[in-house]
Amino acid sequence: MRELVATHGYRDVSVAAVLRHAGVSRKTFYELYAGKEECFVAVYEGEMERLLAPVMQAFEGSEPWVDRLRTALGVLLGALAGDPSAARICFVEVLAAGPLALERRGHALAALDPLFAPHDGAGERDADGAQTPRSRAVTAGSVGYLAEVLHREIAAGRVDDLPLLRAQLTDTLTLPFTGGSAPAEGAANGSAGTAAAITADDAGERAFLAGYGEIAADVLGTVSAAMAVEDDPAARIRAGVGALLDFCAKRPDRARALFVEALSAGPAARERRSETTRRLADLLAQPLRELRPNERIADVSAIALVGGFHELSYNAIERLAPDDLPTVDTIIAVARLD
Repeated sequence: MRELVATHGYRDVSVAAVLRHAGVSRKTFYELYAGKEECFVAVYEGEMERLLAPVMQAFEGSEPWVDRLRTALGVLLGALAGDPSAARICFVEVLAAGPLALERRGHALAALDPLFAPHDGAGERDADGAQTPRSRAVTAGSVGYLAEVLHREIAAGRVDDLPLLRAQLTDTLTLPFTGGSAPAEGAANGSAGTAAAITADDAGERAFLAGYGEIAADVLGTVSAAMAVEDDPAARIRAGVGALLDFCAKRPDRARALFVEALSAGPAARERRSETTRRLADLLAQPLRELRPNERIADVSAIALVGGFHELSYNAIERLAPDDLPTVDTIIAVARLD
C-alpha cells in the first residue's frame, strides 16, 4: 500500500493492486482490514508516528521555546525531504482517503500541538499554567497553517526544498505568540535585506499571468459579495467558504488555473497564488475578529481556514471533479474552527 499510494495516488490504487504487490490473498487482506481506507489508515498512522517521534524528541530541552521550535521544524522538514513517499502519504494523499482517514489525520496533527504551547513567556497561560482559550486557538491555527504549507509544497513536487523553509516557517509560526519579538533566523550572522520582487521571465508564465489577475479578482469579488449579505459573523464565514466552493464547482477551469496550474506555471505565478490566498484569508479574518479574542488570533485562524480549503479541495479542483469538493462543514472541521 505504501509504495503504491506514494507512486500512483490513493484514488488510483485498488485492493487488487495491493494484493498483487504484497503477494497476499484477498481472504488474508480482509482478515486484517475492513477495506482499502482502513489499510491506508494503518500505513498513515505508522508513517506519522515514525516522522513525529524524532520531531517531538528534538523539541525537548531547556532552551528558549523559539530555538526548540526551530530545531523541531528542521527535523520535520529534513525527514520529509528524505522520505518523499512518507511526505506524500502524510500530507497529500490522506486528504483523499475518506472520512476515517480525515478523522485520524485530525488526531495525528493534534500531536503537534505541544510545539505551539510555549512555557517560557510566549503565549498566554492561566493561573494553573495551562494555555488560555485564545492561546489554544492560536495553537490550532498554527498547526493548520503548517499543514497547509507542507501540503502545498509536497503536492507541487518541491519536497526536496522543504528544509529551505525552516526560517520562514519559524518566523511566521512564532509571530502570534511573540508579537514579532523572536530573533529571526540568520540575525546572528548578519544577514539582512529584503526579498526582491518576483517577476516572470518565461513567456509561458507571462501568458498565464496575463489572465490570472482577472480570475483572482472574480473569486475575491464572489466571496466578498456573499459575505456582505450576512450580519452575523459566523454566518459571514460560512457564506464566504460556501461561495468559494460554489465558485470552484461552477467554474472548474478557472478554479484549476487559480489554485492548481499556478503552482507549476513558475515562481511569479506561485507568488500570485500566495497573494490570492492571503487576500482570501484577509476577507475571512474580518468576521473572525468579532469571534476571536484579538486580531492576531483571528488572522491565524483565517489562514488555517483557507489552508483547510486548499488541502481538501486540491485533488477535486485538479481533476475538474466538482462533485468531489468538500462541504463547508468539512472545511471548518479540518481547520478546527467548529
